[in-house]
Amino acid sequence: MLRSPPFIRLLLLDIRLLARSKIFYYKLILLPLVLVFILGSMFGDGAVQQAAPAAAPGIPASLAAVLNVEQVAVVAGPLNAVQYESVAMMVMFSILTAFELAHSIVDDRLKGTLGRIRSSPLPVWEYSLGKLLGMTLAVCVQMTVVMAGARLLFGVHWNHVPGVLLVTLAYGLAIGAIVLCCGLAAGSHSAISSMSTPILYGFSFLGGSFISKYSLPDGLRRIQELLPNGKALNAYLALQRGGGLRDIRGDVLTLVALSLVFFTAAFFISQKQGGYIHAAAVHNRQTNQADV
Repeated sequence: MLRSPPFIRLLLLDIRLLARSKIFYYKLILLPLVLVFILGSMFGDGAVQQAAPAAAPGIPASLAAVLNVEQVAVVAGPLNAVQYESVAMMVMFSILTAFELAHSIVDDRLKGTLGRIRSSPLPVWEYSLGKLLGMTLAVCVQMTVVMAGARLLFGVHWNHVPGVLLVTLAYGLAIGAIVLCCGLAAGSHSAISSMSTPILYGFSFLGGSFISKYSLPDGLRRIQELLPNGKALNAYLALQRGGGLRDIRGDVLTLVALSLVFFTAAFFISQKQGGYIHAAAVHNRQTNQADV
């Protein structure tokens, strides 16, 4: 009988743990939809303010300024508050979803699982890959459910479904890789919680989830365009306003590049942490033998 690869088993284990958690359903799925309803109701059906770009493809700069369109191939109507907040809350809570799974990495360290993996034939990169894919799948599932909820409850229409799925996958990989680095570097649950707070709120504020990206000053707008959640938000909004794969290509490629960079960093962190774990395991065995 064929056995699945170790990283697949790690992926399925993390997904089962998250599926059994009430936090996933109440805080990571229900709460984003509640916030979309509250914020959408506060701002009504009015259009979200948009900054006029220097130019748009096929449109003179002067006309682009008058029409107040972004750099997308298709001139579409302005987004309303519910559409914007659906995207903003979705990308924000996906970070929290990844951090929920990062606690399992700390559990593996505290329970000695990482030490046993280090002394087994299982390569460290397979453990890291399994954790990354578990976070990515959890983020993609959570975001897809929130999209479906926004569609059913608030009538939000998601344009260009293949493009939406592509952005979701690329963003899930990028956020998963970043949080994987945090989980491998953290030595305790309090440490991973202390890492999650500035990342969650810092990314959300600068990325356009707390405040509309169109309201940010020019300096912060440049930062917003560099952050992974900002990249995802911009890509989703471009699709919502009628854009296609060509319009999100740059954002998607950047997200994929970020995922590769941070996964490589996670590999080196796990190698370094593995040495500490192995030394601690040897010390514990020697201590136990001395006690006997």
